[in-house]
Amino acid sequence: MLRAARTAACVLLACALFLTDTQAQQREIISFESRQKGQPVQVTAEITWPAGAGPVPAMVIHHGSGGVGEREARYVRELVPMGVATVVIDSFKPRGVTSTVLDQSAVTGQDFNLDALAALKALAANPRIDRRRIGIMGFSKGGTSALMASHEQLILAAGGIPGGPRYALHVPFYPSCSAQYYQPRTTGAPIYQLLGGADTYVGFEPCQAYGEALRAAGATIQTKVFPGAMHGFDYGPPYFNPRGENYSKCVNQQQPDRSWIMRDSGIPTFGPDGKPIPGALTKAMAACRTLGVSGGANDAAAKQSMEDLKGYVRRHLLGG
Repeated sequence: MLRAARTAACVLLACALFLTDTQAQQREIISFESRQKGQPVQVTAEITWPAGAGPVPAMVIHHGSGGVGEREARYVRELVPMGVATVVIDSFKPRGVTSTVLDQSAVTGQDFNLDALAALKALAANPRIDRRRIGIMGFSKGGTSALMASHEQLILAAGGIPGGPRYALHVPFYPSCSAQYYQPRTTGAPIYQLLGGADTYVGFEPCQAYGEALRAAGATIQTKVFPGAMHGFDYGPPYFNPRGENYSKCVNQQQPDRSWIMRDSGIPTFGPDGKPIPGALTKAMAACRTLGVSGGANDAAAKQSMEDLKGYVRRHLLGG
């Protein structure tokens, strides 16, 4: 009996070592060119491959202001067994940044958007990935890039071409909707916004309102608000940082003449020609910015949002 138990234990250990080695072999680091405040930078992403032959669908995962961590790993563990390659972008490490909580300009939202679109281009050229079935999800700052990657004008501005690769699914978790385009044209791919009803970091009303504007402009979008859920409702202990930059009251809206105006203060920030009005954006942001950010997981919202996400993936990336 003892010998049999030892044999069984050795077999289990061997299997564990084999699985660990197999999992390690399934991971791959890729890099692609993006921008850092206008200058070129090589951004990295880690692909975790599912078992089986390709080409396989893929889900890009874009982190928030705290960087890559256990939150992203949680989704890797859930999605890879479904047969989806996960692609975790690290927008901070190549730029020498660890967090943007205290300074959101350290890596701008525009740079995040470019990273998401550059990742799509790199993945679409990878023969192991089905370029027609690439989705993107993200959290907070990365949720914003997951949403904005659906905007056709941003894709073209980043060097995309008509008929070129487009994301097949967008799932922004608690994004910021601080930049709202007038009648934006999206790719037509489905968008699912998951928002917290008690989110005071980015708020939920701006994205709820923008979701309606996107739908009115022809987008395929659904917005779900989890009552009582704070920012970061899907993972992590409660937190409060009194020095964190809070832009939840900053909503810059494009007007019919293509100029931009900060919603609450009415300060014009960009002219109809798209050029910034000198000093106006700094003034407008100073008027709406506050300090103090908080969040934390909500068990019910974390569980339901994971199930919702898996449903979106099955429907749009796995074909049912």
